[in-house]
Amino acid sequence: MIVETKVIGRRTPFERRPIELPDEPHTLRSLLTRLVHQEVQAYQERQASVGLLRVLTQCELQDAAVTGRVSVAPQERSGSVTPEEATRTALTAFGDGLYYVFVDERQITELDEPVTLRPDSTLLLLRLTALAGG
Repeated sequence: MIVETKVIGRRTPFERRPIELPDEPHTLRSLLTRLVHQEVQAYQERQASVGLLRVLTQCELQDAAVTGRVSVAPQERSGSVTPEEATRTALTAFGDGLYYVFVDERQITELDEPVTLRPDSTLLLLRLTALAGG
């Protein structure tokens, strides 16, 4: 399955990355929970490497050239986060309408709505931004 993320109003391109398709029955709630747990784990791994000298590989440099952004590990540690807190925040943000979710171009509007996924499915997370001056 491919996960795409986009922030409306920003010029940055969609971020696309493959993830392993979960085995259990799918609801939007279970998919978001799985994604958040993966992101928290990746965040914690990045935090563990803070302050270490990091050399980019040729593949990482080529990927950065495609996206137009070279990213290295931060130099200072940020605050800690638990998967449970992050999941609660993500689910609340969805309920508050801060982002939309589409699976294979069909919008999913309810957290407990069953979601049918295929290995070639695309999950799009579209984050909205507030209008300025309104």
